[in-house]
Amino acid sequence: MPNTLLRCSVRASGIFFLSGFLSLAHAAGPDPRTLNGTYTATAYAQEGITASGQYTHRHIVAADPDVLPIGSRIKIRHAGRYSGEYVVADTGRKIVGRRLDIFMPSEPACVKFGVKRVRIRVIEVGNGTRMTAKEADREVKQDVAKELDKKAVGAAATEDDWAKANSPQGSAKPKEAASGPPRQ
Repeated sequence: MPNTLLRCSVRASGIFFLSGFLSLAHAAGPDPRTLNGTYTATAYAQEGITASGQYTHRHIVAADPDVLPIGSRIKIRHAGRYSGEYVVADTGRKIVGRRLDIFMPSEPACVKFGVKRVRIRVIEVGNGTRMTAKEADREVKQDVAKELDKKAVGAAATEDDWAKANSPQGSAKPKEAASGPPRQ
């Protein structure tokens, strides 16, 4: 790794300024391979605006930004029907270290999920900015849509996505309307 070059200068006012640059290896952030592994996952259903400025929705997780920066794309396994691809777009006071909080659309789903030991693989490490989170979210949504189009589940799309895509509410018409009124 190249050395870091720093320069210190003193102004007439006595204020010190530190300037310089970091090596590219350091500026690139943590090695994704060191972030892979086992995490403790819980779930939350609080709707609103996340730390990245996005509204909560499926495929968003809260993480410790010192471990997984905002905008990171991850694949979660061993989370039951919620295994799939996510973007780190939120943080939380109690989310410290190797902990994740997965957004779910309902409180009963969160209670049912409970606390699980999950495995994650980092697809891409974010840089902590809102723009990175927005781009990562767009990529996760594209991956999920591609997988649903292939009628596959397990890599990006969750079983929950599959159920929603194949539910009567997911289609243009409810089943009764599509097949006509029931005959008596």
